[in-house]
Amino acid sequence: MTPESRERAIGWAWVVALVIIWTGFHLSGRLGAQLTLTPYDLTSLRFFVAGVIFLPWLLRHGLAGLSFWQAFLLAMAAGPGFSVFAFGGYHFAPTAHGSTILAGALPLFTAPFAWWLAGERLGPIRAFSVSLITAGILFLVIDAAGPDSGESQWIGDILFAVGAASWSLFGVLARKWNVAPVRSAAIVATFTAATFTPFHLLFLPTAILQAPWQEIAGQWVFQGVIMFVGSTFGYPRAVAALGATPTATAVALVPVASSILAWIWLGEALSAIAMGGVALVIVGTLVGIFRRRDKAAAPVIQSPAGTNATTE
Repeated sequence: MTPESRERAIGWAWVVALVIIWTGFHLSGRLGAQLTLTPYDLTSLRFFVAGVIFLPWLLRHGLAGLSFWQAFLLAMAAGPGFSVFAFGGYHFAPTAHGSTILAGALPLFTAPFAWWLAGERLGPIRAFSVSLITAGILFLVIDAAGPDSGESQWIGDILFAVGAASWSLFGVLARKWNVAPVRSAAIVATFTAATFTPFHLLFLPTAILQAPWQEIAGQWVFQGVIMFVGSTFGYPRAVAALGATPTATAVALVPVASSILAWIWLGEALSAIAMGGVALVIVGTLVGIFRRRDKAAAPVIQSPAGTNATTE
């Protein structure tokens, strides 16, 4: 095997692993909503260990010119601002809605944030991409309000949208302030562990003492270790081996894989309207990805749920 083919094999292996990991995020979030732990518990489990691991690195390398409040805002947007609403949404809405909105709605919110905070204009192709994604999300909202849906499913969709908006804000600010992916991961994990976790344990609902140890250990291993490794190291490694566009295309596979597995394992069948919404969001995502194919790659910051935070 030549070095080039070996590098590509490594890249595609990471792409497959990332699709599995990001799909697992949505399935574990939906399953976790049916068990004991609260969204606040899952958020703390997700960031506490990573925060402890990253603390020595952050103390050594510092904030690279960021103020405390800039770092705090990044952490709150990508930490509890994303996770609490993402996990909370799964208490009301099915997996297909969560995986589609959390991944697909990012361009919808990134566009106005990028215009407001970074002065970026919306080109015609990107506008078409956002239009498709908007139409797809509207299909999901119609499905959530339908007679065959639960009474509160629309609440889950709103929570997912808030989580996506929070991550979009993080992505735009991280790019505006030129924060490298590893430093952003260190800031988010460390600041969230140091600020949100104590506040959560003191003032927010928790079921840590009531949950079975197997549930706590399983969520900690997946959310705090596997997701951390995949998002922090796996995605940049795949980009280095394959390039940004082939790697980012994997994002479009996550709603499909999540929806199919949720139907098989959790019995969450999709209506025709919901399937149309998922399809529109996937097409819109692909249009947004491939419009960057011939451009210089922009800095990419990958969320722990496999959502693309570039603002190109």
